[in-house]
Amino acid sequence: MSALRRRHAALAFGVFACASSAALVARADEGDELEPGAEDAPARLPADEPLASKPGYAQLLATAMAGTGLRFNNPYRLSTPLGGDAESVSRTSAYVDIGLAMTLGNPLGYQHGAALRTTVGVEGVGQVVMTPSYFGWRRKGPLAAFVRAGIPLVLTPDPTLGLEGAVGGVFFFRGGLGVVAELVGDVFYGTGTRDVATATYPVLSGQLGLMGTYEALP
Repeated sequence: MSALRRRHAALAFGVFACASSAALVARADEGDELEPGAEDAPARLPADEPLASKPGYAQLLATAMAGTGLRFNNPYRLSTPLGGDAESVSRTSAYVDIGLAMTLGNPLGYQHGAALRTTVGVEGVGQVVMTPSYFGWRRKGPLAAFVRAGIPLVLTPDPTLGLEGAVGGVFFFRGGLGVVAELVGDVFYGTGTRDVATATYPVLSGQLGLMGTYEALP
């Protein structure tokens, strides 16, 4: 009887040993797939993209430019006609243009904002024009391009208003300082004549100057 019990005990011990070995092998396999303590650690978030942008980016831009233009249609008061008579296309007076703009959006994409320009004539009859406008901006490396669309308000000498559209480009020779050039098209409304109740005066101008930018990072 004692021999039979010893045989059963040996058999039970062998079964227990086999089960323990199988459990150890399974745990070792799991350890190859998961790091120690990984089953208790929270899920890891993907690493941030190196070029990803956060919301809240804003940019302030300041410009200082000088330019002149061509005036079409009835330029009788201009002193510099380019044609043979007073009705020819004429050069406008030279002017200086100071502006501020602010944009919001992805710094690596197209940004939207608003701009305010103040233009002062420096030849002939003094003229002051303020132009609030929409401002669109796109920069890539040292180069940038922008568009504007606004309503120029002539404050002196004769108050009136018009429509304005502009395109420009910038070359940044330093991180936030660059050379800017802009082509501006305007249509101003003036005093009527015997032929039309409200005369319009198209003007095409070009200006060149400097631009500085300040970035507000999120």
